[in-house]
Parts: sequence; C-alpha cells; structure tokens
Amino acid sequence: MLQLWRVLVAGARNFFRNAWLSTAATAVMTVTLTIIVVSFISNSALTDTIKGLTDKIVLSVYLQDGITDEQKALIQNRLKATGDVQQIVYVTKDQAISRYKEKNKNNPVNLEALELSGNNLPASYEVHLTDRNKLNDVIKAASSPDLKPLLDQKNPISISGSLKEGVQKIIHGSDFVIRLGLIASVIFLIISTLIIFNTIRMAIFTRRDEIEIMKLVGATKWFIRGPFLFEATLYGTVGAIIATALAYMLLLGGGPQLRDYIDVQATTTFFTSYPILIIGAEILIGMCIGIFSSLLAMSRYLKL
Repeated sequence: MLQLWRVLVAGARNFFRNAWLSTAATAVMTVTLTIIVVSFISNSALTDTIKGLTDKIVLSVYLQDGITDEQKALIQNRLKATGDVQQIVYVTKDQAISRYKEKNKNNPVNLEALELSGNNLPASYEVHLTDRNKLNDVIKAASSPDLKPLLDQKNPISISGSLKEGVQKIIHGSDFVIRLGLIASVIFLIISTLIIFNTIRMAIFTRRDEIEIMKLVGATKWFIRGPFLFEATLYGTVGAIIATALAYMLLLGGGPQLRDYIDVQATTTFFTSYPILIIGAEILIGMCIGIFSSLLAMSRYLKL
C-alpha cells in the first residue's frame, strides 16, 4: 500500500509540475470526450425522433371499385406477407368520405369539389409499417403485376406526403450528424493521444536522472512506470468529469428548446436516471486513451 501511495503521489506531482502541458492535454481530452458524448446524445435523440415520425407514416393502397372480397383478401395477405407491416386498416368508401369532409370542414372549395365528383372516393387499406427502411418493399408488393388491376388506376398508392419528406430530411440529417461526430471523434482522439504522448515523453525526460537513480537502487519496473500511467489517467479522469458536466448542461439547458424539433425526452430521462453510469463510461474512455498514450510513450522513451 505504501508503494502504491508513493506511485500515486509521484503521478499527481507530475500532473501539477507540468502545468501548461497538463492543461493542454486535459483540454484536448475534454473536447474529445465532449464530442463523443454529444454524438451519443444526438444519435439517440434523432433515432427517437425518426421512430416517432415513422410510427405516423401511413401507406394507403386504394382499391378499384367492384372488386370481390376474395380479391380484397388477396391484397391484404400480400401486404402482410412482406413481414414489415404492423397493422392494416380497411377504410370503406363511406369512411373515406366522412374523413375527407371532417378534414376539409373549413374548406368549402374542397367540399364542393367532392360533391361535384359524386362523393366518389375509393376504399383503401391503410398500412402501418414497423420499419421505415422497408417502405419500398411494401410498395413493391402492392405494385406487383397481379395486384395492379385491382387497385385504383388514378391513384393506386400514396404515402403521408409531407410527413414522409420530413422523415427523409431527418434521416439524412441524422446520418450526417453521425458521420460528422465519428470523424470529429477520431480526429480529436488522435490529437489527444499525440498530446498525452508528448506530455509523458517530456515527463520522462524531466525525470531521467531520478529514473536512473531508481534503477540503480533496484526499483521495480512497475514502480517506475506507475507514476506516468497515473498521470495519464488523471488527464482522462479530469477531462471526463468536465465533458460530462458540459454534456448535462447542454442536454438539460438546451433540451426544452429542442423539443419542438427533435425528441429528446427519452435521452434526457436516461441521462438523469443513470448519471453514475454516464460519468463512469466517460471516465473509463478517458482513462483508456490516457493509458494507451502513456504506454506508447514509455515503450519508446523509457528503457528499463
């Protein structure tokens, strides 16, 4: 225990002795870990947003007038066979007309157009999907050659138009944010590694006389290397604490303003429910970066 205490004290002394290098290493580590946790928050929030909007997407398959019950059952079974359908709702012509009138009750022009057309809206199947990525598969199944004659010829298939476009925009934005976060994390991860590597290298050079004396008096390799490893873990630990605090400030402070645009409720709940897990994961990542950089520097410059 005494040796361990001496190792920790020596590592902490190195941390404060090279104040400028320690500050630079900790700052870059903070930026790196902040980018990592913000990327996680963004990915989680955008995934929840996309799922919420996807649940509202409805694929409407409009039926030809006069088809038989057997033909209706064939269409329904073919849609179910894709395996990506959560629910199929049959909407009769009367229900379609009632919905249209309710939706356009304040729009007399559209209501008049419906009357002039003879209240002629087709029956349809409303398909609720389980996976947004399988939308084209369901459309392909509904558009198969043997089903096509059974569908309305003017408008056989439609998707909640503006909603679909909104989901696609969020999907593209989500992919961009994920790629950007990954690239930025890798870049700053490399920078952090290099800065800590050089910080440990400078510490080794600064203590080279002390290290030689320790070797002469029979100090173990672990006892000599220990302070440098502990110093590197301090960079990761301090950086992780600051990064986590910044992430919580961003999420809890900016979350209410973002709720009109993306769904951050589940992510906020997770972060407020498991703060120990979040900060523990951040510290672990920071310590791993620091230890790896320290071992890299010692393997090159600390010959024992």
